[in-house]
Amino acid sequence: MEIKLRNGLKTKSIDIERAIISLQYKDQTILDNLISDYNAVVIDNTKLYCVANTVLDEITIFNKYPELNFLGDVIKFLGEDNSFFSREVKELSNTQKIYLNILRNLAKIDKVVVFKDLFLGLDLNNQKNIIRLITYLRELDYIVIICSSDVNVLYRYADYSIVSSKSIIRCDKPEEIYSDVTYLMKHEFDVPTLSYITYRAKKDKNVRLFYRNDVRDIIKDIYKHV
Repeated sequence: MEIKLRNGLKTKSIDIERAIISLQYKDQTILDNLISDYNAVVIDNTKLYCVANTVLDEITIFNKYPELNFLGDVIKFLGEDNSFFSREVKELSNTQKIYLNILRNLAKIDKVVVFKDLFLGLDLNNQKNIIRLITYLRELDYIVIICSSDVNVLYRYADYSIVSSKSIIRCDKPEEIYSDVTYLMKHEFDVPTLSYITYRAKKDKNVRLFYRNDVRDIIKDIYKHV
């Protein structure tokens, strides 16, 4: 699938079949254009309003004929079972309301889904559920775009990364973009913590570490080289 990335001044095409893509943007236009051009479903966990009595009623309001087999699989990744469909919305915990928000949006998914601040309000175990879910969606040939205020999330989980401002659209493997710390700082993009540690080790101590997306790996490198 060819995706065109557009902001006010630049257009770039990338050919991607299925992927988890992270997007760090200085200009909201590129995200707005992606949503408009590809009829993308946006899952924003800050918007947890509900109007129906049960979970299934709420899902059906968003999509008249939801694919319940697919949503049943989604529920399992979120640590629930099919009885979740019959739960009353007023009895749900905050985490379960986040899961309901995911379900009712995935009920109308076409090809592209956008998760905004996907870990907001979730503990570590539930964050792992979300990662398993988006990996599953990729395996089903969906394109998953993650936007987060935490650049470490963007660096760690994506297959491809995009950074964009009014004058720049750059798309590459996360290790290629986020290891280029000088480039990121020059254009005022956020830098992942582990990339910055690696950058400072080379710059200040002339110690060359490998770029990692897991702190345990970089600790091993530090013990090996320092």
